[in-house]
Amino acid sequence: MPRYVLTGPNIVKKIDSVFNYLKIRNVKALLISGNSYTKEIALDVIKNEVEKYNHEVVHYSIENLNDVINNLQDLAHKIKEEKINILIGVGGGKSIDSAKLLAWYSNKPYISLPTNVSHDGISSPSISYIISQKLKSKYDIDFGLKSPLAIIADTNLIIKGLKYSLAAGVGDLIAKFTAVKDWRLTHLLKGEEYSEYAASMALMSARIVEKNIEVISKYTEKSVSILLKALIGSGIAIAVAGSSRPASGSEHLFSHSLDIIAEKEGFEPAQHGIQCGIGTIIMGILHGIKWKKIRNTLQMVKAPVNSKELGIDAKYLIKALTIANKIRKDRYTILGDTEITPNIAEKLLKMAEII
Repeated sequence: MPRYVLTGPNIVKKIDSVFNYLKIRNVKALLISGNSYTKEIALDVIKNEVEKYNHEVVHYSIENLNDVINNLQDLAHKIKEEKINILIGVGGGKSIDSAKLLAWYSNKPYISLPTNVSHDGISSPSISYIISQKLKSKYDIDFGLKSPLAIIADTNLIIKGLKYSLAAGVGDLIAKFTAVKDWRLTHLLKGEEYSEYAASMALMSARIVEKNIEVISKYTEKSVSILLKALIGSGIAIAVAGSSRPASGSEHLFSHSLDIIAEKEGFEPAQHGIQCGIGTIIMGILHGIKWKKIRNTLQMVKAPVNSKELGIDAKYLIKALTIANKIRKDRYTILGDTEITPNIAEKLLKMAEII
């Protein structure tokens, strides 16, 4: 689990104290960012702050995670050559996941420095299932990613892009309601190991959002603070469980299905958390929980709750639902393991008021 968590305004100015706390001497850091907005933050803010204390900095910007996967060995070799002793993922999912992958492959610690609140990957040891499958197919090796050594979440940096990430973060957190239900169901039906503690942590994260949704919907620094607390808690639940089970269930399978279809059909999927929010409405019906309350929670932050708002044609949503239970054979959920016909999928989506 993360050894140090620092959140608040202008908190990046305390980065040297984090190095000291972690007992990292003669710092040579590799900053990993995207190639636009987060690159500016990495070079104009983080690099300057680290070098202020006579530490060395190397920067690497990425276009997408596939580039990291395809060049994993070369990048790890450069990390060794440059004598990097700490990696810092600056940005959102692709930057922090890249730091996770490279830190694991090069056996180095990493720090998570998020610039948005769109998902719980800022604190968890897991990456996207689809990305993990690409990694396995290319290298044919087992991998065990680690949680970040520290999390430095500067609310001043995050709030600048809040309108692009807040709704997705709420969707990813609300998803824990159905994810834990799926995990518990699998425990009862299949005997899968289940951790009450990890499940409770994940549910607590979802309830923090539900309870504070009016404050979150204001899109303020307080919104950021609440979401960070919940996202970090969810990521730690994953670390406790030793898998993404407490945070990822049938609603995530639906999102993964949409991503696969989008890549095949050539359209742009929505953000991961947005798609998970839609999935949670659907799976909430199947689990018999208050799905309309989930829908209302998402609407409070202006998250899409139907096909039109999502910007994805209904036929693709139907298709995603028919294949969702085939995505991961190792993950049983409320969707079961028998065929889901287009007719059944369409009826369920209409019942959920999504199409």
